Amino acid sequence: MAEKDYLAVVAIDIGSAFSGYAYQFRTDFRKDPTKNIISPHWQGTSNLTMGKTASSLLLTPDKTFHSFGFEAEKNYTRMFKDYMERKISNQSFTENKSPTDYYFFRNFKMKLYNKEVLRKNMKISDENGKQLMLRTVFKEAIGFLRRHALGAIEKQTTVKDEDIFWVLTVPAIWSEPAKQLMRAAALEAGIPGESLTLALEPEAAALYTKEQALIRHSSDGKIDLVPFIPNSTFMIVDLGGGTGDITVHEVQSDHSLHEKNMATGGAWGGSRVNEAFLQIWKDILKSDYTKCKENYPDEILEFEQSFELLKRQVGEESTADTLYISIPECIRDIPNLNNKIEENEEFPGIKISRGKAGFPKAMLENLFIEPINDITRQLHHLMEKNSVDAIIMVGGFSESKIVYNSLKKTFAKVRILNPPESSLSVLKGAVLYGFHPEHISQRISRYSYGFSISVPFDPLKHNKERDKIHKHNNQLEDVFHPIILAGEKVVPNAVREYNCRPAKVDPGYAQVEFYGTQDNNPRYVKEPVMYAPEFPCKHIGDIMIDYSKQGKPDNNEIQVRVAFGYTQLNVTAECMVQKERRTVDAHFGLLK
Repeated sequence: MAEKDYLAVVAIDIGSAFSGYAYQFRTDFRKDPTKNIISPHWQGTSNLTMGKTASSLLLTPDKTFHSFGFEAEKNYTRMFKDYMERKISNQSFTENKSPTDYYFFRNFKMKLYNKEVLRKNMKISDENGKQLMLRTVFKEAIGFLRRHALGAIEKQTTVKDEDIFWVLTVPAIWSEPAKQLMRAAALEAGIPGESLTLALEPEAAALYTKEQALIRHSSDGKIDLVPFIPNSTFMIVDLGGGTGDITVHEVQSDHSLHEKNMATGGAWGGSRVNEAFLQIWKDILKSDYTKCKENYPDEILEFEQSFELLKRQVGEESTADTLYISIPECIRDIPNLNNKIEENEEFPGIKISRGKAGFPKAMLENLFIEPINDITRQLHHLMEKNSVDAIIMVGGFSESKIVYNSLKKTFAKVRILNPPESSLSVLKGAVLYGFHPEHISQRISRYSYGFSISVPFDPLKHNKERDKIHKHNNQLEDVFHPIILAGEKVVPNAVREYNCRPAKVDPGYAQVEFYGTQDNNPRYVKEPVMYAPEFPCKHIGDIMIDYSKQGKPDNNEIQVRVAFGYTQLNVTAECMVQKERRTVDAHFGLLK
């Protein structure tokens, strides 16, 4: 695929807290897949150089792009400072506009978490409460990274846009509608559809991990570090800012990877720690903190940035018993601040000294307990089903010493590794996936997918109250007809066929309702509350069929073919026209 047709692959990762891109030229890939995968350095808070930039987007009052990343955060805080000092100039900012008229978005990726049904015009609120379509926010973020990547590549070579294959990463636990929204945003950002694919984040990390020399191996009296060998099984624990994704893969004889357990995950990322820290201040200061956030959002933003740096010290052996953070001026101005903080009973031990708050190390360590417990609980569950040679921790949150040490202590009998640059494993692996997507040669379906049908009512088979509710005349309605079940193994391009009669037919067009659920044995597409299963079935979208070019079908029966095993579902369709079977245009419409 990309390895044959393109001169370079660029991977873009829009993370919950941090985002970035990486690229590799085909000539370098052929020499050594893991070498010369280039990702830029970004100048972060306190001049700290990082491998990714902040997932922050600033738009002008007329909703056009202004800046992204650390630069957006700097511009946003600078605007507020200048505005408060009445120094805004027409050269820098739109005339007669205040900073609150600008659109400032942070951590917007989490808006797609757990969204199984999505509207294409879904809106989200920025930091000041103004609303904008989520697809537009993603479009601008992807567009910036695309332009930045093209600029970097054009400085080095004469490679053109059409010579590049693009890979956009998404969490493995995302729904098909969420993936479709990301793809739509990428297309609007200028990436051609034929040059774009999605990569599942833990899968990408697995591909990069597979190529790294991490395992001690003895052969002919020599000891060396080698990549995972065939029949090795390893678990990827991808811990980012918002979510954690976990997958288990086995290396095959051809060095491709088989997924051994369906991807699982949850809101276990590092942002949970940040939120818990800010909650301390909210609980102590109550409405005073809210006023600071409303009136001085720039100072609170800098406060959050400072904690992001402080958070990385927690768990370090050399860390003192008290950790200090500078207090924003707006908080320092709160009357009786020292008494409110030092005399509160819920969080004892916090001290105020010379404009800084000193936190007991143990209190900050406790902020990690809930996400660590959630991660540990899921790992225990997976370890009961899978025997693995190693657990590989990747993602920004995995670099936390307290997270690593906690998992290492809990799973003492398992080799736990946190490779260098683990925060870039997903990006670099996504580049490899762009060159050879077939190296993920088997997946496990996370969802059951199918259609709503009716069948003849059989009183002997359908003798439960739950069944009788769905009886209409002599038919059993709303029956879930699966074409794949959650937990099934699928190889790339595994096609499942279904002959259907669309519920909605217009001249030249037809629409087939498509349903999904995480239940591995769904019965009905709709259920009354009293019989609702743990994972209810949802109408996630439709298969849109256009036969206007082929002529009117002989009947309204259409054969749909859904291809599984890739990172997104694909569909084709055929129908009889003038007694000939003809292929008609079909696609998934999963954004309502």
